[in-house]
Amino acid sequence: MIPASVERRARWVLDTIGARQLGFGDDVPYNEQAWEQVERGELPGGDDIAAAFFHLSRAEELDSQRDHHGRFPVSGSALDPLDPPLERLRHSLGLEPPRWHGARFAVALSHDIDVPWRWTPTGMRGAAARLKGHAVTGRARRALREARALSAVPLHKLRGTDPNWSFERILRIEQTREAASTFFVMAGHSHPADGPAPEVYERLRPRLVETLRSAGAEIALHGSYAAAEQPELLAEEKRRLEALAGLVLGQRYHYLRVSPESNLTTLEELGFQYDASLAFADAPGFRSGIAHPFRPWDWHRDRPLRLIEVPLAVMDVTLAEDRYLGLSPSEAERRLLTLVDWAAAHGGGFSVLWHAERFDSATAGGWDRLYLQFIKAVRARGGVCLSIGALTREAEAWLA
Repeated sequence: MIPASVERRARWVLDTIGARQLGFGDDVPYNEQAWEQVERGELPGGDDIAAAFFHLSRAEELDSQRDHHGRFPVSGSALDPLDPPLERLRHSLGLEPPRWHGARFAVALSHDIDVPWRWTPTGMRGAAARLKGHAVTGRARRALREARALSAVPLHKLRGTDPNWSFERILRIEQTREAASTFFVMAGHSHPADGPAPEVYERLRPRLVETLRSAGAEIALHGSYAAAEQPELLAEEKRRLEALAGLVLGQRYHYLRVSPESNLTTLEELGFQYDASLAFADAPGFRSGIAHPFRPWDWHRDRPLRLIEVPLAVMDVTLAEDRYLGLSPSEAERRLLTLVDWAAAHGGGFSVLWHAERFDSATAGGWDRLYLQFIKAVRARGGVCLSIGALTREAEAWLA
């Protein structure tokens, strides 16, 4: 006899991939030993459903080692994030993946707004320090870019502009290509990692929200660094942002400080409809082994959450920064095209993240152009680019 808890977990896996008509234990075999391995926190062998639960529920992250930001690294995972096992299972069962907006696959574009204004006193000191560091270590191209950026400061001050205030440009890029995106706005700074000059962000937030709202862009909350561990702080940040933007349905934790066994439950309790934090900060791919939206597993109640998780497949920081992959735009383009080609072949509905600071053509070093090329590549392969909220609304029906 199949234990009720195992039946519930297997049913969640099957429903998530669209196998609602298949019976667990009948159409799909039950392997008692494999499920016992899951209970011990081991990746089970010889049972695709038990293995799928292990990955999708993030069982391997329970009591796991984390990096200094409290994040689960790709090196600690048993899965290949670019070969998601739940998509292999879907295919082996003869199931068609969902179509989003009628397209073969969908990419939900998103932008975290960490530093809306670069040229604060703190920002200029930081740029000068980077310039010195690049010069000392012989990175001439990066040093030249920082020097050019700093040389433009007087003109920006004269015009009242700033290279990070790029929101109108981002929206033009997307709207002229029939794309849409979601902007994650911070509503609190309680930790140094939340960024420099919090008083400037506080002052600019009403203008920022109005700029995005007037263009019809979707606004979501970018929960601050400490809010990942303090539900009351996240609730206050949600309240503050909603006072400016109206109802806020989506959230992404700053620094991707998401722990599936703990702080996703918080989001459901606070009334969020979706989260888009679940990714490896140090590698592209699918951290939960699935390339489509799903309802995360609630380990405390032993049931799926009502919250929808939209997988975050890749972010610009992972590709560009030396502390991660440190790729050039041309090298990163090859990685992105591999992801898009995979989605065109297998289907998918996932998010990508391009920080709003990376759209100043004078200082972006080609990363702004790469974003445009990425959108073109998605469309050329039969995909659609939409906001995370739009993808979530379709996923609500699919996962009902």
